[in-house]
Amino acid sequence: MVQKVVIVGGGNGGAVVANRLRSRELDVTVVDPSPYHLYQPGIVDYVFGVESEESIVKRVDQVISASLIQGKVTKVEVDNHTVFVGDRKLEYDYLVLAPGVRSKNPPDVPSWHTLEEGKKLKEQLSSFNGKRIVVGYWGVIKCPAAPFEFSFLLKERFKDAQVTLLNPVTNPPEIQRPMAERLGKRAKELGIEIKRGFKIRSVNTKEKEVESEDGEKVKYDLALLDAPVKVSEEFSGLVDQSGFIPVDKTTLRYRNYDNVFVVGDANNIIVPPKTGSKAHYEAKTVANNILAKVEGGEEKKYDGSAMCAVYSGFTKGLFITMNFERSRAYNESVAFNRMKRMFTHIYWTSLKGYIP
Repeated sequence: MVQKVVIVGGGNGGAVVANRLRSRELDVTVVDPSPYHLYQPGIVDYVFGVESEESIVKRVDQVISASLIQGKVTKVEVDNHTVFVGDRKLEYDYLVLAPGVRSKNPPDVPSWHTLEEGKKLKEQLSSFNGKRIVVGYWGVIKCPAAPFEFSFLLKERFKDAQVTLLNPVTNPPEIQRPMAERLGKRAKELGIEIKRGFKIRSVNTKEKEVESEDGEKVKYDLALLDAPVKVSEEFSGLVDQSGFIPVDKTTLRYRNYDNVFVVGDANNIIVPPKTGSKAHYEAKTVANNILAKVEGGEEKKYDGSAMCAVYSGFTKGLFITMNFERSRAYNESVAFNRMKRMFTHIYWTSLKGYIP
């Protein structure tokens, strides 16, 4: 009997699972509300004019080899093995939740996760002639290196501007310390002020002012802020006290359900951070283990693997690797900058799941 796999979400994690399960004796269906797939890290290149919209956005049916349903999941009943898309009822033998997360920024203050935000930010940069740039975040975000990356590039582009980075973390987790030290060193070299422990309480867009929970206020002419991410309301019945969907961190199984998995931003794994690389490796683990259950074979465990190249400017970059046990941050080099830029194009092949 053909086993049915329903994958909620056609982003990085969902695409890798779907593509690694293709050509098997499985009925694989992917549900996603958008007809387009966005390479989110490519937003930075798009904003600074390095890449076009066409290079970071493709139709979902171009990157996923599975049956596709364009629609929004309205309900998940794990006890009944059922997913609802509006009034449509999908039954499954295996469920992979990869819906991503949502965030809500203050009006007129862009983040960098959607194409719409990227367009707004690109437009703001093209006409910017101010002196005070603030980059920051509060709460859980997708990638804690991204605010540093934007700060570095903005400082190099607008050399006379004062760039201030608002970092809510006073002391990073020990495993992220190598990354934090490298990023902090580069910020110091560029003359970027880092306000550690600055937890944003409010943003006054009329006065162009960010206020911390301690009452400190920072003025800006241009602000890029990354609001905390959270799981969408339709999955709220599955979350734990963290606000994310709990999983066993090595198997990615949801609670005690051996046929329900959660990959990517929506699960409650915070370290490694919620990056596309983390989702990629989680997805490979889940796809392998579904196949092991269906066809026989050895199940594998996710070890926390993640890696990323980070721009430290327009010509150099850093490279960071991490798993549950250790991390490493490599010295700046031109090669890492080129690696980051090149991956915008390699990414689309990586969704097939066969690039490490």
